[in-house]
Amino acid sequence: MNRRPVALGVAVLAAVMLVCGATVGLPMVMFGQADAEAAACEVPSLPGSSPVPGAGRWDGAATTNAASIVAVGRQRQVPPRGYVIALATAMQETALRNLANANVPESLRLPHEGVGRDHDSVGLFQQRPGWGSVRERMTPTYAAGKFYEALVKVDGWQRMRLTDAAQAVQRSGLPEAYQKWEGDAEQLAALVLGLPNIDDIGGGTPTAPCGVDDLGPVPVGPGGWVQPIRAGIVSPFGPRGGRLHAGVDLSKADIRGDAIRAAATGVVEQVKCNWYTTCDRDGNTSGRGCGWYVDIRHPGNVVTRYCHMIQRPEVAIGQQITAGTVIGFVGSSGSSSGPHLHFEVHLNVPPGPLHATDSNAVDAAVFMRRQGAPLGMAT
Repeated sequence: MNRRPVALGVAVLAAVMLVCGATVGLPMVMFGQADAEAAACEVPSLPGSSPVPGAGRWDGAATTNAASIVAVGRQRQVPPRGYVIALATAMQETALRNLANANVPESLRLPHEGVGRDHDSVGLFQQRPGWGSVRERMTPTYAAGKFYEALVKVDGWQRMRLTDAAQAVQRSGLPEAYQKWEGDAEQLAALVLGLPNIDDIGGGTPTAPCGVDDLGPVPVGPGGWVQPIRAGIVSPFGPRGGRLHAGVDLSKADIRGDAIRAAATGVVEQVKCNWYTTCDRDGNTSGRGCGWYVDIRHPGNVVTRYCHMIQRPEVAIGQQITAGTVIGFVGSSGSSSGPHLHFEVHLNVPPGPLHATDSNAVDAAVFMRRQGAPLGMAT
C-alpha cells in the first residue's frame, strides 16, 4: 500500500463534510489532558471529492469506508492513534465492508457491500442491537462514532496494544485477532491523510501525542549520561533464582508506552527480538529473553542494553545517536511479568554485536550514580 497518498488524502474533506452534515446526531466526547494535547496535533486537511480510489489490497469501497472512519475520528477530536485502532478493528470484522446480515431482513433492504451471518451483527464493526438501530449501525459514520465513543472511555487505551484496546470495545471471541492488522491500519490511515507515515502525527504505537519528535530533549548530566527512563527500581542487579539478573528493572504506575532514551551518546549495535513468540505482544515469565531490545556501544567499550520494548525499536543498527534520543517505548515483550524497562550496563566489551554478556555486566544503578545520572524516581 504505497501508492496514491494524495488521491486518498484529498478525499478526507468530503468525508468530514458528510459527517458534519449527517442527520444522525452524535455527542462530542470530553477528553482528559493527554487526549486534549493529542487533539491539538496538526492533521492535514486537503480539499477533494468522494468516492476514494483503492489502495493496495483495499478497493474503492474499502478505502471510502476508511476515509469515513478517519473523518469521524477527526470530527470528534479523537487522537490519531484512535484512527488506527478503529481501522484495524473494521479490517478484522468486515475487511472494511459495510455488511448486511442474512439473519436481519431489514439490513438486506439497506445499502450494503456484502452479507454476513454472525448472529444479528451488521455494519463495518459488526455491531449488535445494543449499539443502535439496524439503519444506524449500517451507516458508516454512525458506526464509527459509536466505536470511538466506547474506545475513549477505555482507561489508558492509547498505551495499550492495539488488540487490547480493540477488544475492550468489541469483546470478540478472538481477542488477539486485531493485532495482525496494525501495520495495514497505520499505512491506510497515513494514506487517507496524505502522510508518509502515521507516526508523523502520533498515530503509531505508542508515541508522543504529536509524534516521536514531539517528545523533546531531556537534561543530560555533566558526564554525558542521562536516565533512560524516570521510574523506580523494582528489581535490582544480582543473583535471582540461581542465575544472574544482569540489569535493573525500572517501573512505575502506568509506565506502558513511556519513552525509553539512550543513556549516552553512542552507536546502535543491536536491534532485535530474541523470542519470536512474544515480539509484538505481552510476554510472560515462562518465556525467554528480552523480547524487543536495543544495545548501544558507547566510547570506552561500554554497552548499554534496553529490554522488553512494546514494539520494534525506533532506531537502526549502525545509527549514531546522542544522549537522550528516544530509542523505543516501554512494553512487556519477552520474559516479563509486566511492563517495565530492564536496563543493563556492560564494561570492557570486546568489539562485536554479541559480546555484552553476564560476564561483563555491572550493577547499572551503581554505574549510573557514578556518572551523575542516578536511576530512580527521586532524582
